[in-house]
Amino acid sequence: MAFPYIDTPRTEYDGNATYLTNGFRSAGRTHLSALDSVENSFATPSKDNDVIKGFGDGRKRVSGGSNMGTPRASAATKSSRSVLRQLPTGGPARGEFTPLMRSATKNNYLRNASMNRGADDPKTPAYLRESSRGAAHTPGLPPIDMSDIYEEDATADEPTPLPVAASSSAQSTPMPSLLGRDGRGVLGDGQNMTLKEQERIIDRLDKDNWNLKLKIHYLEEQLEKAGPEYNSAALKENTELKVLRLTMQRDISRYKKSLQQAERDLEDYQQQLIVMRDKARRRQTDEEVQREMDLMREEIESRDNELTELREELRLAKDSQSQEIEKLRDDVEDLEATVREKDRAIDERDEELEELRENRRENDAGAELQLELERAKEQIQELQDELEQVRSEAQEADAAVKNALDEKNRAEDDLRELQDEMADKSFTTRGLSRQLEERADKLEEEVQDLRLANDNLRAEVDSKTETVTRLEERYQTAQQDLRNDAGKLGEDLESARRERDLLRDELERTSAQLQEALDNVQRRTEEKELLQTRHHALTDESGGLQSELTRAQSRIRELQKAVEEATTRAQDNQNQRWQHKVEINRLQDEIEALQHEIEDKEGHFALEQDRWESAKRTLQSQRERAEEQAAGFKRTIEKLQETEHTLSGKEFKLQGAIDSEKQRHLQEEAVLNRQIKDLGDELTQKRDILDEQRNDLLTVREELRLSRREEQSLKEKVQALEDEVIVLQSSLADEQEYAKGRMQKGSSEVEVQLQRAISDRQTLRDQLANAHVELHDLRTSIGEVEAERDELQAQLSRPENADDTTRFDRDKLELRRTATRLENEVKRLRDDRAALLEAKDTLEKQLGAEIDRATAEEGRLSAEIDRLQDKLLAGSGNRDRELTTAKTKVQRLERRIQELEALLQHQQPAIETEQSGTHGDLSLIRHSLDEARKREKILLQREAEQKASARTLKSRVADLERDLHQAMINKFDSHSPRDSPSNKLHEELRNLRKQLSDAHRSLKEIKVKNRDLERAAMKEEDQRDLHELLKSSTLEAEALALKVSERDSRLNELKNQLHRIREERAFCARKAESATKELVTLQQRYDEALKKVSNSKASTKGQHEKEMRGLGKEIIWLRARLRREEKFRSDLAWSKGLMELGERVRVACNEADLRMISEMGVQARDRNPTRTPRRKLKTAISLVKATVRMQRMGQAWRQTKKLGEGLKRAKSEMLKRRESSNKSLLGQ
Repeated sequence: MAFPYIDTPRTEYDGNATYLTNGFRSAGRTHLSALDSVENSFATPSKDNDVIKGFGDGRKRVSGGSNMGTPRASAATKSSRSVLRQLPTGGPARGEFTPLMRSATKNNYLRNASMNRGADDPKTPAYLRESSRGAAHTPGLPPIDMSDIYEEDATADEPTPLPVAASSSAQSTPMPSLLGRDGRGVLGDGQNMTLKEQERIIDRLDKDNWNLKLKIHYLEEQLEKAGPEYNSAALKENTELKVLRLTMQRDISRYKKSLQQAERDLEDYQQQLIVMRDKARRRQTDEEVQREMDLMREEIESRDNELTELREELRLAKDSQSQEIEKLRDDVEDLEATVREKDRAIDERDEELEELRENRRENDAGAELQLELERAKEQIQELQDELEQVRSEAQEADAAVKNALDEKNRAEDDLRELQDEMADKSFTTRGLSRQLEERADKLEEEVQDLRLANDNLRAEVDSKTETVTRLEERYQTAQQDLRNDAGKLGEDLESARRERDLLRDELERTSAQLQEALDNVQRRTEEKELLQTRHHALTDESGGLQSELTRAQSRIRELQKAVEEATTRAQDNQNQRWQHKVEINRLQDEIEALQHEIEDKEGHFALEQDRWESAKRTLQSQRERAEEQAAGFKRTIEKLQETEHTLSGKEFKLQGAIDSEKQRHLQEEAVLNRQIKDLGDELTQKRDILDEQRNDLLTVREELRLSRREEQSLKEKVQALEDEVIVLQSSLADEQEYAKGRMQKGSSEVEVQLQRAISDRQTLRDQLANAHVELHDLRTSIGEVEAERDELQAQLSRPENADDTTRFDRDKLELRRTATRLENEVKRLRDDRAALLEAKDTLEKQLGAEIDRATAEEGRLSAEIDRLQDKLLAGSGNRDRELTTAKTKVQRLERRIQELEALLQHQQPAIETEQSGTHGDLSLIRHSLDEARKREKILLQREAEQKASARTLKSRVADLERDLHQAMINKFDSHSPRDSPSNKLHEELRNLRKQLSDAHRSLKEIKVKNRDLERAAMKEEDQRDLHELLKSSTLEAEALALKVSERDSRLNELKNQLHRIREERAFCARKAESATKELVTLQQRYDEALKKVSNSKASTKGQHEKEMRGLGKEIIWLRARLRREEKFRSDLAWSKGLMELGERVRVACNEADLRMISEMGVQARDRNPTRTPRRKLKTAISLVKATVRMQRMGQAWRQTKKLGEGLKRAKSEMLKRRESSNKSLLGQ
């Protein structure tokens, strides 16, 4: 049966090609391709006449309906109204609510409708008839009479069938089912219901079901009460309820304890997280500096790689043009200069890093005060949390009062309902009325009990409000105390900062003085070097002796400097070694902290996973319960429907309903037992996890305590080594002062020797001048002799001059005499040089012996220092033992407090009688805490005395070392040489060393002050910790008293929880019904989602392939842009270097030409530059090459540019599609 629907394009076969058409072909369009269509795309249907809206609501239909004016096939000339009249528009009349009668009515109606079909209905689609234009080329389909879709064997469960149309025809769109004129459908069960109507019907059915259940329940009670076994069943039920109530109370108390423990663990973890964040914030500065240094090192390495590459290119391109070689050399030099600059920048950053570390050490005292402020804030926050907890408990008490009132009202309602039922049911016996009266009396007694509980709860609420006000007052006082403490801490912090600023200023002044002293030393050394250069300029002519003497003196000075540098270098190396050790320990602590943090996060993740699994199991159990309840309800409904019309089977119906309800309750009980078992397993697992985490936390705290102790011992060792260095420096200064005095004593002898040396130098200078004159004469005579030799050789070639040989022999003999004399002079000078070398060797040996002697003495002093340090460490070990005993005693007292808390928790009935005992224990605890505090003061005093004794021992060691150096100086007086350089330079060096020793002493005093401040801060911190411990113990005692009062309130709460559990059972039943409904809807959504997923797989695969192709094109586009940019930059750099090279060459050539012209005295004439034809041809060829190259580059870039434009268009289209899809989703 064909209906005029929206006419979609169809295919038409003409023997040669397939054309998309609407039923007719255009004679004029013979050039169409195989995929062209002569049908214009149809417009979007307007929203004014909505087809679905017109068919959707049968109650609001209008006879004038929507106008379906869409194009139809050519043969379908009838109007839509004539076709729609043939559809069944009305159902049968509403009958009785019985499935049997409804199915019979439906079958009769379908039979009559099939018999009344008109003969004018089209049996085949319009375009398949004989009159259709395309029918000649398309094979025909069987007529609709041959099909059996309108036969009577159609099932009654399926909707009214429609004719099957071709996939590409106008009949492929399904027709929505129309309603009858009276709003009834095919089945005759009324119009389509809305969701509200469906909910109303479901509620009515639930009420009916509930009434039936009540009737069944009361009938069961009557049957049970008729027999003698009622009393035993009631007793059994009461005992079961009591057992259930006690087990539930025990489980609830256990759950609350585990919850409180979990909250405490969570608070501990939060505090640890805050500490870790502070550490990470402190490390951030060092990490940033280190990151910058790493980046600079990577940049230097990349530059080094570029250098190597450029050098390789330079080696390969040596045979090419000279201009390229010059350019590469300039690049290499530039890169080397940048590398040097980067090295210098790295050195500067290293120095800045050292300064930052020193500043961080100085700021540690301020950080500790800041931590104290943060602790005070945390205490304030804890008090606020306690206040909020008390308020929440008061609110819970109010809620309990409201619940009790609701239960009272509910009980009164139940009483009234029972009275009404008693009045309505006249067929009850006297025994039933008596039982009802007893039940009413019981209910009245329960009402009285509830009223008493309500009064008690009100009294508890009043007490809670009083405790809230009292806690608020305590909170205000504590907050005021904390404000005062914060102000005091701020003042202490300001004073510490002022002292730190003063110390810093003093340190800057001393460093400035030290820098001035170093500048003076540098200036003196420069003046000395200038004098030495002048002296060398005057004495260069004196030959080998004077030069060897100066070399020996310079060698001695270098050895002295080398000795000093070696000592300083050894000290620096030792300091750096200690610093590296400290840094390694810090990094190891950080690594361990990060590992612990990772373990904590893994534990949190495991807990979250357990919670998720438990939630999943509860949801699954709820779903199973809902399914079982739905199955039970279904069975009861089926049984009720089966036995509805039978009057004789009422007892059987009631028994079946009772059995189904019992089975459903048993299934619910099994599900609940399974849930309880799962919860117990989860609780045991969580307890095990919490125990493991608690053990891990204890081990971590123990390791932290050991690491802090090791850190303190390392600090003390470093301080001892610093004191040793300062002592050695002071001994060196004393030795220098002694040398200064000895030099002042022998100043007169040095002056005499200096005068003698000056006179000797003058005589040597005169002799040197004479020797130079003689050498000059000898050189001139040698030249003359060589000239005469040449003449004599020329004369000897002539045999006629034989009589001149005698004169030549005489000249030869004279030359031999002068040569022998000069050789004797050279031999004498060499002997003098050898003697000076031997003197130099003897001096070096003496200096080496002195160095060995000094090292031996230094080893002895270091052994003495180690012995004294061992004594000091032994004293500090005794102090540590006493401190550990005090700490163990404090821990023992804390354990005692915890044991008392456990006893209070387990012995609730005997709390009132044992309060006096607990007060006695608290007084004993406070007394022991006072004793511990006194002992701690004594230990602190002993520590101060031991530190003072250590200082005296150190000063004694310094005095001994000074006396030892004095004795060594007196011993070596006889062995020291009397000769020395100029007295003024030694005096200046001694002054500078004295200033340096003074600066070291001031630095030592500053460090001692800083250590004293740190010790004072540590003392205050320990006192605060003890004060906090005392405060926490008092607060815990008060908390124990509060817990005693809370236990009584919890007992009352547990009584009310039984009523809540019963209400929750009823609520769970209602929830199960709603869950069944949700399961149905979820199943429908799941089926729809499966369909969507199956449909979207192919589209997602194609989209993925398109995205991959787009990514490949984008990569090609980006690579082309990168190559183009790199080529442009390299060409620009090459042209720039070429221009600079040409400019330098031109300037140099111009300067040379001008210089030559000025020397020659020739004036350059003006002339215009002339270009030769060869040069013109060369420029033209280079121009042609450039244009060809630019054309090729432009062509290649046009292709890549097209690719980039395509990518931009695709991206814009994708963004538009996303926007449209988002809009459509928002519209839905």
